[in-house]
Amino acid sequence: MTSENFPHTGDAVPTTSKIVNDRLAEAARYAVLGRLLPVLRHDVAGVMQPVLMLLMVLERRVQGTNPDLAAISKSVMSLSALTKQAAAACLSALGWTDSSEDVHVSLRDGVDEAAKFLAFELSLNALALVNGVAADSATAPQSFFRSVFMGALLAFCDQHVAGGTLEVTFQEAASNSQLSGQLQLRMRPSDAGKSPASQDVVRKARLIGWPDVLAMATSCGVKMAQGDGWLTLDLPRR
Repeated sequence: MTSENFPHTGDAVPTTSKIVNDRLAEAARYAVLGRLLPVLRHDVAGVMQPVLMLLMVLERRVQGTNPDLAAISKSVMSLSALTKQAAAACLSALGWTDSSEDVHVSLRDGVDEAAKFLAFELSLNALALVNGVAADSATAPQSFFRSVFMGALLAFCDQHVAGGTLEVTFQEAASNSQLSGQLQLRMRPSDAGKSPASQDVVRKARLIGWPDVLAMATSCGVKMAQGDGWLTLDLPRR
């Protein structure tokens, strides 16, 4: 089924259709989160490891015959700092389950964050992400990036298995327009014969398709258009 079969967000949508779309969007958001869980677990484990190692060192020092109080005090201070960092990382990971619509991030930072979290997925599919968004561009809700935009990148990973370069740019809205501008994603395929590693990998996670992205976009009030190797997303209105 192609994107032309789906209604645009500007069309009048019956109540029943909206309910159905919201259910589809919810399922799509959970699917996106499921693809990100390994990265989130890795990040949390990475900040927890130094805490556990320092705890072991501190335990040995405390149980020594003649405990070095100065060294123990220094270890406690270090442990306190590491614990605060670990707590912040855990809260950040939990934040992905309930991203805020009230928190806005710059477009460039949002694209960079997505590229960081999907570095393995992009590499696995031989995709190079180019952030062509200017640093002084507009902002968008954090929830938009962590659902719709992240889903769009995963869909490119899943639907374009030949590899290539995925460029993200931003088109400012006209000064007399009520729109907030448009994010544009365009795919440039790699040389023929280049086979991404993902073609030889048996996927255990649910693939993300264009209907998933469209459901999330519609649920967020975002107009989406998609074709062969390209996708556009109008930014949510403030």
